[in-house]
Amino acid sequence: MIDSANYPDILGLITGGERLNLDSVQIAVATRPRFVRAGRPFEILLLVQNAVDTDVDITMTLHMPSVDAKKQKDRFIIQTQRVVVGVKPAEVGYALLTATTLPDVAISDAYQLGVEVSVKMMGKGERIRSASGGGKVPLEHLSTATAEMIEGLQGLTYHTKKRRMGNIIDVPFTLMSGTMGKMTDFAPGWVSLSRLSNYGDPRYFLHQYSTRLQVETLPNLKRALMLKPLIEATKQRFSESGFPLHDTEAILIGKLMTLILEYASPKKTAHGNMAARLFNIAAMIERDPFDLEKQPYIPHWFRAFMRYAEEDERTFSHPAQLILGYLYEDVIADAMDHAFALVQEVSGENLGDDDDVRKYRERVVTALTEKKGLDFGLVYLPLVMGGMIINEAMLIDAENPADTINQIKKLLQDRIFDSSDADMPIFELASGILARIGQKHGVLPV
Repeated sequence: MIDSANYPDILGLITGGERLNLDSVQIAVATRPRFVRAGRPFEILLLVQNAVDTDVDITMTLHMPSVDAKKQKDRFIIQTQRVVVGVKPAEVGYALLTATTLPDVAISDAYQLGVEVSVKMMGKGERIRSASGGGKVPLEHLSTATAEMIEGLQGLTYHTKKRRMGNIIDVPFTLMSGTMGKMTDFAPGWVSLSRLSNYGDPRYFLHQYSTRLQVETLPNLKRALMLKPLIEATKQRFSESGFPLHDTEAILIGKLMTLILEYASPKKTAHGNMAARLFNIAAMIERDPFDLEKQPYIPHWFRAFMRYAEEDERTFSHPAQLILGYLYEDVIADAMDHAFALVQEVSGENLGDDDDVRKYRERVVTALTEKKGLDFGLVYLPLVMGGMIINEAMLIDAENPADTINQIKKLLQDRIFDSSDADMPIFELASGILARIGQKHGVLPV
């Protein structure tokens, strides 16, 4: 189990434990590069780790030396003195300001700048990191990009000593000789290192947003809202990728995708936990996710959803727009995983191991993304076949399953005439599955 009050200590991993607890955040300041050269630009980084489960606004104000070591005025130049950034719940990142000096500034190892910090919590929050930092960082689960950014920051020297009056951190720095350089292109602002969705372990995100998921998101993933738009999107996306679908084919694929989304809350959508298998999101949040002994499997679509929702929380109450606009391929990926399992169960055929399924799935997703390369085999195995198998679980109005079987039977016969000899094994597999389903409804085999 995870300690719910001690989220991973990303800041401590970067600074070696150096930190200043300031209200609801933990901070440290560094200059980059470590040794500043006269006439050259340099950056001042305010590393921030949100220690609460609500949004926080951070104001960073830079105070440069008024004179240099020779008492010359106006030798330190800053384009922007102050920046205000919003920090998400549990987020870690750094606010950035840039400075430079005139070439004739006096060289010295006794300079000091000040970074003034003010903190404003945007709501009532609970503490999720201890004053000493936080829990162990799951390095093996961090993304490559996050790990590389963290590694790049670990070589800096961090300062946390605060002046007696005010929230100003003193940052000593050495100014060495140099030549005039261009001002950096870095704009003042915020660089996010890690949010809840970056930890690799979804239990943090599920814990933080469980109520919003239950109340706002899952109720909007029902067939009444999702099926028709997914069918229309499927027609368009497959046609653009080189394989125009007949209505029945699009309906079966749309049903399969909608079923994946309904499985997110199977009790509410009358499917049941056993049928939902790995796609049951509700089961992960109906109790404290931190009570789970190990991190759960997260469907492709929901892993992508977490990233978008954390960026814009309006997404929680409008999942359909996000799914249709940005997560279509992610839902297709889950539909393929589920369909492969169903086809193997119904047919008894060995369709390959997990790596084979992954590679096949990536071919279809790539074809949809690049809008080229779809063919009979990639579409029917496993998507249309999976749609055949689950069709009766997603009947529309007074739909007669036998009518659908007869329609797909005719389409399958038409498709094989336009396919190559290499597609015959897939045709035979689809025919066998259709025959098994047809037996229940008195439909003769293909």
